[in-house]
Amino acid sequence: MFRAIVSAVAALSFIGFASPAEAGADRAVKALFACNTDFFEVLRSERTAFRVSEVMTVSYEDQRIDIIEFDPPVQALGLRLTSYRQETSMNYGGEPVVVTWGFQSAEVPMTVALALREHFPGEQPFRGTSSRLVPAETDTRIKSFMITETRLRGETGANLECSSRMVGDIRSLPDVADLFFDTWRNRWRAWIDEWLD
Repeated sequence: MFRAIVSAVAALSFIGFASPAEAGADRAVKALFACNTDFFEVLRSERTAFRVSEVMTVSYEDQRIDIIEFDPPVQALGLRLTSYRQETSMNYGGEPVVVTWGFQSAEVPMTVALALREHFPGEQPFRGTSSRLVPAETDTRIKSFMITETRLRGETGANLECSSRMVGDIRSLPDVADLFFDTWRNRWRAWIDEWLD
């Protein structure tokens, strides 16, 4: 009888509570909603929730996108996060003018908005189109959290991201690899592994 009770309690605890890794991922996503630099401290402290499989940089004429892919995808707030991204757009002189940071999920923007609706106030928590949604009660002129369609060719899903046009903020952002690797040695090992593949 005692074993049956212990087994039932253990099963209920698995159903009712998130694993430590999932709880850490939930905290990181919730920290993203405020679109301030506190997010990076939370992400750094919760990095063990994210198993990195690949580190990539994609460059265009005026844009650099750093991507940290997760394997397996990370469960957070009912979503499957597949990567972390940080994009920097430059002006013609090579100065950063806009930076965007956040996660990519496997779900489309409308599904992401449904999953996150309890974290934003109001009857209609998001406004916009099916390709770009912003919280209904936000001022988007300087910084904002948004849910957008993916931008790179061949990708599916949605980006959960913050964007800032404040140059001071852009220059103070941490290097992407530093957010996920404890030491320079692990960081270089990740880049070498990527190069060898």
